[in-house]
Parts: sequence; C-alpha cells; structure tokens
Amino acid sequence: MSVALDFYVQRDSWLHRLDPRVKLWGMLLGLITVFVAPHLEVQIALLIGLHALLLCNHVPWAVLGRLWRQMALLIVLILVLQPFFAPSGTLLVALGPLRLTSSGLLEAARLATRAMVIAFTVGALLFTTDQRALVQACVRLGLPYTWGLTFSLTLRFLPAIQQLFVTVREAQVARGWVAEGNLFRRLREYLPVLVAVIIGTLRMSDRLTLALAARGMAGSTPRTVWRDLRMRPADWGACFGITLAFGVLLLWGI
Repeated sequence: MSVALDFYVQRDSWLHRLDPRVKLWGMLLGLITVFVAPHLEVQIALLIGLHALLLCNHVPWAVLGRLWRQMALLIVLILVLQPFFAPSGTLLVALGPLRLTSSGLLEAARLATRAMVIAFTVGALLFTTDQRALVQACVRLGLPYTWGLTFSLTLRFLPAIQQLFVTVREAQVARGWVAEGNLFRRLREYLPVLVAVIIGTLRMSDRLTLALAARGMAGSTPRTVWRDLRMRPADWGACFGITLAFGVLLLWGI
C-alpha cells in the first residue's frame, strides 16, 4: 500500500473551479472562526455546513467517512480524557481524585467538534484543489518559486520513496528474509532494507537533479507557467461572500 499524499477528488463543480487563492483565504477565515467563536452551537453549525458544502460539490460520502475514521482515535481520546480536566460544574461521577462534571463533558464535546471542524476545513481545500494549483497559488501569494518547487517535489516523491521501501522489503522476503525478535532486533534486521532504500533514493535524486538542470532550473530568468491563475468575477464574488460569512459567524459566535 502506497502513501496517499494527494487527497484531490476530481470533479466538475464550482468549488473545484474556484481559484485556489480564494479557497486558501476561506480556509484561513474558517480556522480563525473555529478558535475565535468557541460556542458548541457554532462549531456544530460549521461542521454541518462543511459536510453540506462538500456533498453539494460531489465529494463522495466515502471520502468524508475516511476522514472521520482517520480522526476517530483523536476524537475518542478527547472525549475520554478531557472531561476529567475541567472539574468545575455539576459533579456527575467521582473516581478517587478524578471528577467527572457537566462542564467537563461540555468542554470535551466542544474540543472534539473543533478538531473535526479543523480537519474538514483543511479537507475542503485538499479535496477540491489539485497539488499543482495549490502550489501555484502559494507561489502567486509570495512564496519563493524554489520553495514551491521543493514542496511540489516532496508531495511527488515521498510516495515513490515509500513504494521503493515496499519493493525492497518484498524482494528481501522473497529471498527468505524475516524480521523477528524484539524491537531492537527488528531494527537491526531492517538495516539492509534501509541501506537499499537510501541508495535508491540517492539515485532518484541524482536523476531528478539532471532533469531539472536540463530544463534550465539553475538559471535566474523569470519563470513562466503554461496555465496561469486569474481571478474571475465569480472568484471575486466568492471571496466577498466568504468574508461576509466570516463576519456574520464571528458576530454570532461572540
């Protein structure tokens, strides 16, 4: 199984066609709203609204459910541990020094909902924006081109390195290699695999360096793009609408 660093769900919807800079602005305002408006009702409304937004833009339930499953452990830990760290409020259960109160349960629900809102706010950007457009938007917003290229290459080659590790490990297993024993012995057994992966990664980076040099990446001339980002009237309208909604939610949360 390879690492999936690309969460983009290819669909034809207005949110997918929206300029990625507008979506970055919306994500930033959404994250600010999560922390500035602490009321549980606001958090629940944001979570429901994010689900409705993604579903209306043809992001399938399976993708949303996968994000819920990935966040499940964190949510369970918050719901189990957090109630005992807010001793104020009506006492419900006392287990020695641990005191479960109504305020603790409310705080746990608030923090768990906030974590899910943060996850789906970032997910709304990643599910509807491909990596190329996201990196290009960051560059247009002032990120140095070399940094954007590094970020793009990282997203591209980390799964390739992980797949190289799987290939080397499976080749060793086919030759009778088995990692057994305690943790330290297993780590020693994995040394030949790691050496092979490091050598393969160095060869991959060498080929990448030659490919970039052949394309003139070492030069200082201004970079050009095939499909540049341009703000359309719909993008400006969406930006205004997101800012207006942020103000309304902020006033409601306060």
